[in-house]
Amino acid sequence: MLSRKMICAAYIPSPFDSNARFQFQAYHSLAVVKVLKRHLKLGFALRGIELRNQNGYRNDIVFLRPDGMPRTVEAKSAKQLTEVHRVQAALYWSPDAGEIVLSNGSEDQLLSPDYISSVQEKAQRVRKFLTEQPDLAATQFNPTAEVCRICANNRCPFLPCDQDSIQKK
Repeated sequence: MLSRKMICAAYIPSPFDSNARFQFQAYHSLAVVKVLKRHLKLGFALRGIELRNQNGYRNDIVFLRPDGMPRTVEAKSAKQLTEVHRVQAALYWSPDAGEIVLSNGSEDQLLSPDYISSVQEKAQRVRKFLTEQPDLAATQFNPTAEVCRICANNRCPFLPCDQDSIQKK
């Protein structure tokens, strides 16, 4: 949720019915298998799946690189990895995470330490804003196709979100 709130503070998640949730979990599981297979072929050792980190987040996969450094992987079922995915993966950083990689069935994106640091700093500012000024945050609309398509904030003047309304901003 925080990754989407960092893009649009007024974001409200759309309801997720049990059938859609099951379908999502199935696609995610297939992506995890592909990521596991690819990394194991490259010589990584599996440390664990669905591990909790020091921040309380659940990491999809943690590997050990051949040199022993941890690699935390956020697996996505999406065909295209987007900015909201990168933000979410960067939020999973913790001192024991090692490198952070965003992966789907076909590619791996290593997040740079500078990118992770900037996301972590922005996350602190956004959390503070959401906590200290929730009424103002609820009106801070930032139309972005990848967030709007799953938003249920009926007060948003940009919904339904389309490319024209995004470009006008």
